[in-house]
This record gives sequence, structure tokens and C-alpha cells, in this order.
Amino acid sequence: MYSSLTGILRTIVWLCGRRCSPMADIKQHIVYWGSDHLAIKEKLPGYALYERVDEGLDLATIFSASYRNALFLLGQDAAVWSDAVLFSRLPANNILYDRRCAIAASIQPIADLKNAHAVDFSDIDRLAHIIHYDFFPAQWGFKLSFDRFRLAPDFTGELIERAQASATLRGDFGDEWTTLATWTQRTWSYGDWYETFYPECQFSTGVDVRFVLRVVAMSSGRLIATHTLESSDFLIGLPFYVGSEDADIMVSVAGKGSGEITLGRQHVVRTREGYGHLFAGGQRHIDPDVLAQSIATYFDAGDLKPPLVVYFSGFNIGESFDGLFMMQAMGVPFLLISDSRLYGGAFYMGSAVLENQILETIKDTLHRLGFGPHDVILTGLSMGTTGALYYGGQIAPKAIVVGKPLPDVGTVAERGRLYRPTGFETAADIVMMLGGSNDEQGIANVNEHFWRKFRKADLSQTILGVTYMRQDDYQPNGFDRIYHQLSTQNSPVQFLHKGWIGRHNDNTGGIVQWFVQIIRLILKTRYGREE
Repeated sequence: MYSSLTGILRTIVWLCGRRCSPMADIKQHIVYWGSDHLAIKEKLPGYALYERVDEGLDLATIFSASYRNALFLLGQDAAVWSDAVLFSRLPANNILYDRRCAIAASIQPIADLKNAHAVDFSDIDRLAHIIHYDFFPAQWGFKLSFDRFRLAPDFTGELIERAQASATLRGDFGDEWTTLATWTQRTWSYGDWYETFYPECQFSTGVDVRFVLRVVAMSSGRLIATHTLESSDFLIGLPFYVGSEDADIMVSVAGKGSGEITLGRQHVVRTREGYGHLFAGGQRHIDPDVLAQSIATYFDAGDLKPPLVVYFSGFNIGESFDGLFMMQAMGVPFLLISDSRLYGGAFYMGSAVLENQILETIKDTLHRLGFGPHDVILTGLSMGTTGALYYGGQIAPKAIVVGKPLPDVGTVAERGRLYRPTGFETAADIVMMLGGSNDEQGIANVNEHFWRKFRKADLSQTILGVTYMRQDDYQPNGFDRIYHQLSTQNSPVQFLHKGWIGRHNDNTGGIVQWFVQIIRLILKTRYGREE
């Protein structure tokens, strides 16, 4: 189900467990641009490569591909403050500037789109703290599995499990706080980092709930700290410092009162103290009415020129965005969208509240850039195709480009029982969550959730590019259903398509290559962009 090789590699890192550090072998360029002395080099973490512009570092180098994810520190006299074209070439979301800088009116809108942050450069310790804890390279997070969910020995209530979508505890929990269940999966963290715990939880009137996190030293088993998240802060989450040494994070849920408590996936994410979710600049969008589930978005303003390319991440068992390097290589403004729900995502469909947040984020990003409402290309691979097609049908974009389309998630779940037993059980969780049951009616409900929107799509001005596997074992008729629906519409559709021999994951390389080629073709022919 993985949309790319990066997904497979991420899983390998995840499976390595304690032996693999998120910072292992990762280096980050820290580039200072200014003439004033900045005494920070000795205070930076080991992964930082500190450099200064004009001291052996020229413009051609800092604007090369190897510096796309560098962190730039801009002093008061940096040349970019008087050159809008130069400033626009800086990497989005990775700019810290001295708060004493005087910003020209021509530069301010660019700085805002690039998400540049004002910092007090005279406070070197604070600046070093921000660099280390908030602008570290990569992204890091875990979800707690229901496979490791254990009821407390003295729990006397009722447990209602909905596959691996959710679990409901029902009963009289008493007048005092009582531990109800624990996750035996220990979420681990390297020392000297900040993490945030985000719960998925709802409860009925008459019940109160809290989560308790115990941070335990890996080497000795010593209890380092205990942190408690009260129900009033569930939407905010619980940020905490791990401590100076590597640690396990143990999670339990406690309750009191009488009624129901419904639990979804629980998340632990390396935090950036307000500078972004997962990546610096990333945003978390919460559905307060459905377990506080969330999706994540990340905007990079690129070269500020049309179009905006939106990429829906594929199935992802970790807590991260896909497609960053692929989108950066195109140079365009882009928006990454990642589905944090269930085991590896819920195909970007859900409540009206959550779906509206996705739509509005795309529209707001276009507005911020000053682009027209149709100057957008929606893209995705595998699970991401469902999001690209579903929302593309609602906004009439310039193009929709997808690889290995899966419009009928209910059908994917139905086929799993006979054709891929234990191969993709998340589809069954989605049927439970969106369809309301795990029977034929639930399957039909989930499929109809997609087609109800897509049937209304006016794609007469949209280029549709689809590459697919002819013997796709997840949904063999996915392409055919899309083709049939568009061929029965009154308006003609510009349709580019290519099929490959094999099952869903038999030729991901060919799928991705064609996928990227079509996006680049549209950028060239419709927007005059050269590679």
C-alpha cells in the first residue's frame, strides 16, 4: 500500500526500534547571513553544520538542491532584505531573522508567505534553543496500537471493540480516579527532546477522563517523570520534556463517573514548541466532534508562481508527511496533506467538519498566494488518489494526477477477506468508521460517500492524468469506474492514462515515474515552466 520507496524506508526505521535515532546520520546546514558576529556555533547540536555567507559560501551554493532544507539566520544587513527576488529563493518555513531587522514593504509579503520568524539574536542561548528543539531536521512520531491495549485487571465494565477503529469502555468507573486501561506498547524517545501527546477520545456526560504518561529511563527502568493530561486540554495535547536520557513513554487512561469512554488512536509526536506540527510550518487540523481525530498540512510557498500543487500522502503507519523531496524538486508552491487517523490513514474522507477543513485549507492557500481558484493541481498515489479525486471533483482544478486509484474503499475492504487476507485490514476499519457497520451496507455506504461527490464534479476544464495497475488486487476496476463515470458526463474531459501489468505494488517505480512526468508536462504546457 506504500506510495513510494520512502514509505518503505520509513517503516524500516520504525521497525529498527531503539537502535535507530531520528537524528542518526542526518545533518542540517545552518546558514548565517549577516556581517555582525553571531557567537552561536559552539552552542549548536551535533547534527548542525554552521556556515556563513561570503565565508567560502556563495549564492550558487546556498540556492542549490543540497540546501533546500537548510535553516537560514538573517542578520540586519543580509543582502536579501533589499532584493525581493533573492528573498523569494530562500527555503520556506526555515528562516529566522533578527527581530531588529527593518523589513521593506516589498519584502514583507514574501517573508509572510515563506513563514519567516522574528527572533532576538542578542539572546544567543534562546536562539540556540529554538534551532535545536524547534527547527531540527526530519519529522518523528508514533501511534499507539490497539494490539497493545490492555484493560486494567480490576476493570468490571464492558468493552466494545470496533475492529481497530476504536474501543468503547462502558460502566460505572467509581467516584475516584481509576486506571481503566494501559497500552503495553512503550513509545520511546531519545533524550533531550520535547514530545507532545495527542489523544483521540470522547466520553459521555457523567464521565471524566484523563491520560497519564510515565517517562521511564531505558537504561535503568527508573521513573523520570509523570505527566497528566486532563480532558479540558484534549484538543491542545500534552507537551513535555523527555529528560536528558533515552526513555520509554508509557500511556494509560483513567476515568471516574458512570457512562461511556470511546478511544481511538493515541499519538506521540516530537514537538516544535509552536513552530509547526511534524515539520516546521506544519499545521494540525482537528475534528472536535469525532474523537479529536486530525489531518495535517504543510505549505511551502516555493517560487511564489502558479500553480499550487497539492499532494495527498499515501498510506503511512508513522506520523509524517510524504512527498516533500518530490515536490521541492518541482520548485512550485505546494501543499502536503497527511491523514493521521487509524493505522495508516482513512483516505481523507470523514465528517463534514474535517472535510471542510481540507477544502478550506486548499482555498485559503490559493488566496494567500494570490492565485486564481483553479490554479491548482491535485495529486496523490494509492490512498492519496482518493483524496485528490474526491476534493478535485469539488474545486475544478487545473489538473488531477493520480497513480493506483482507489475510489471504492469499501470494495477494497470487501476484497481483502478473500484476495488479501491480513493484507490491508485498515480498509475494514474505515468501513466501520465511515460506513457505520462491517456488513454489505457499510461497504456500500463508504463507496457512496466518494461517488456522491464525484458524480457532481464538473471537470470539463480539468486535465485528468491516471496511471494504474491492470491487475490491481486492491480494486481491479478502480480505473474503469472513474473512466466510465467521466465518459457518461455531458462535458468532454481531457484524459491522460496509462496502465501497467501487475498488482497494486508490483511496479511502484513505473507508476511514480509516469506520475511525475505528467505533472511536469502540465507545468510546462499550461504554465510555461521548464524543468
